[in-house]
Amino acid sequence: MGKRSSPDPVVEQAEFFRLVEVERFQSDPDLAIWHGRSRNARVAKVLAFMVLIRAPGRPGRPLSAAPMVVCKGASQQFFSATGDDQAAHLLPGQLLIDNAEPWLYLQGEPARLLQNEFAYVEPIHANFNRADWWAERSGMVEAFADACRAVLTGTGAPERDVADAYARIWTPGALVGIAAGEAALRAKPQVPDLVFEEPDGTNHNMIANLEERGAAMNEKGLRNRFEQLSMLDYYRASFDETPRELEPQAIRMLLEL
Repeated sequence: MGKRSSPDPVVEQAEFFRLVEVERFQSDPDLAIWHGRSRNARVAKVLAFMVLIRAPGRPGRPLSAAPMVVCKGASQQFFSATGDDQAAHLLPGQLLIDNAEPWLYLQGEPARLLQNEFAYVEPIHANFNRADWWAERSGMVEAFADACRAVLTGTGAPERDVADAYARIWTPGALVGIAAGEAALRAKPQVPDLVFEEPDGTNHNMIANLEERGAAMNEKGLRNRFEQLSMLDYYRASFDETPRELEPQAIRMLLEL
């Protein structure tokens, strides 16, 4: 993997201070839901940028009538993490429109802001990045590209096209990716589920396989898969909240850039 570039040194410094130097006291479940919601918010914002790109008469690279939209590996990154953490990207990958970065279809401040969206990362444990990978390879990447394509080729009101692409393409596609990622992960050796003894009046909810489960949790590979499955489940829960970036006023403000 080549070195990923940072598109904006000023934002890079601010993000490093906010996420690395200022410690966030959050549990893994809180972080997993936060990470999932942050991804959804970034996706919603990029969908709104697709409206700017499709606008007639806008400056920048011309948009074809039937653009080919794909999502590849990330190429932008504000900073790297240290220790056991990794810099996990918020967006599922690098969007390409007819094999060109999307910000090339814009100019000035809108182009800069859109490029930044693909560089935002969170310094979190490597298992989060691995959980992302399971979901992304199983359908989340395609859902992101398909939702962006739908807005690019849409002809309706911007607020409606963005909201529809998020609700009808991104959300179900990402959830399918999460479920498929879980299924692929469960096909590998796992920490055994808890087994409880039958109550006989002297024991109540005693765990019958406590030693077996404890030994499994001491194996790094099994423990990591256990944590990744938990994270994928919390990613699913993050869809219970609709991003503020989908509010009509937020979309209109972005379109005024």
